[in-house]
Amino acid sequence: LLRELKGRLKGRNIAIALIISLVGQFLLFFSWSGDHPRRHLSELEIQLWWQDHYRDIFISLSLFVLFALLVIGSYMLIANLGHEERRGTLNFIRLSPQSTGQFWLGKLLGVPILLYLAIAITIPFHLWFGLSGKITLTEIISFWVILIASSGFFFSAALLFGLFGSWFSGFQAWLGSGAVFAFLLMANFKPIDNSSFDWLSLFSPSVLFPYLVNETNSRYTGFPFHLGKIQAWQFFNLPLGMMGLSIVVLTLLNYGLWTYWIGQAFNRQFRNPGTTLLSKRQSYLLTACWITFTLGFALQEPTSGYSYPFPDNFYIVLGLNLVLFLGLIAALSPQRQCLQDWTRYRHQNRSTVNSSLIADLLWGEKSPGLLAIAMNLMIVVLPLIGWILLESVDINVKLQAFASLILSLIMILIYGAIAQLMLLMKTSKRGIWATGIVVAAIVLPPTLLSVLSIFPGQSW
Repeated sequence: LLRELKGRLKGRNIAIALIISLVGQFLLFFSWSGDHPRRHLSELEIQLWWQDHYRDIFISLSLFVLFALLVIGSYMLIANLGHEERRGTLNFIRLSPQSTGQFWLGKLLGVPILLYLAIAITIPFHLWFGLSGKITLTEIISFWVILIASSGFFFSAALLFGLFGSWFSGFQAWLGSGAVFAFLLMANFKPIDNSSFDWLSLFSPSVLFPYLVNETNSRYTGFPFHLGKIQAWQFFNLPLGMMGLSIVVLTLLNYGLWTYWIGQAFNRQFRNPGTTLLSKRQSYLLTACWITFTLGFALQEPTSGYSYPFPDNFYIVLGLNLVLFLGLIAALSPQRQCLQDWTRYRHQNRSTVNSSLIADLLWGEKSPGLLAIAMNLMIVVLPLIGWILLESVDINVKLQAFASLILSLIMILIYGAIAQLMLLMKTSKRGIWATGIVVAAIVLPPTLLSVLSIFPGQSW
């Protein structure tokens, strides 16, 4: 932290950061100042107009701070870690007695310090506009708390992504920050539609905006996004969207949980770049957390607004699970050298019985990851089977859901086997080969069927 602060907190850098922040705030204010009504208004109408006006400026400034902090901060962290990797100083830090937690915290606090200063200058204006727009101090503070929690999540993910800088050369910072920007845009503009996709809204601090401006009971179409009737938002049939407090609590829990898992992966990868991102034990717990959130937002009562029927919602859950297992395949598949060490150890210990071999495949650090992926599939499948059985739909719909579930299990196991085989190649680019082959296995079959005009619902 001291090294980062010493290199960045120079008079010129501080002045530039403060000037950019002040100029941006004044430009934002003057861009709204031209909206004053031309016609004569009564004193009460003037007061209500200014209240709405200050509220809109408050939301605009909040959105500006949100995107600037998360996108620019992610870029700075990824670029800094890539620079450390190219200079060779990252390996020197790995050999030092400094803990991974100290390194992680030092980077998070030190690298974006000038950005933090620029954001801190917005706080007085932010408070003034919010209080003038009749937004309570508690609500304003809740926004900043969620923004800080979101920074911890996105910045931790940026640091983890930055450890793989050698794959993308100097392009990884633009790629990572661009992904953050695209994700925030998607989360901002995605309406609450009573599906598992509603989980994505918990990763954006802007989900709190309708509660700040008291627009939870309308289809909030004002700037900066469209959330729909957020009061219909449910989690395991609990009325999540009825109170802003429940949104704040679940959002903080969501950020804290997934920041923890990113931290576990970062700790393993930072200390030993050759190891897997997660241990097999950790993957089972992570999968349980994932299926809890995806099912929690899928098991919702139909509302008067738009909501997905069971088949569509079930396929959305399967799609999100595919994303999870593609990540687990990458996180649990050991590299060639680890597998060679494992096979050599197994060969030398001829007294090992079959039961311990299965235990090693389920829990071992260097063993192949395919059986662990199968175990993670079982953790996901059991709740999904219960969902299918308890859902009050036609038997044919249930049979289609079972068939889709079995097909997805088989395909995921095939993807895992392909990835593990590709990682046994002698080439130094085996990671790229594994990624390319798995992506081709996912994309080519539906593309080929589409070209041949063969669709799943087609009658034969």
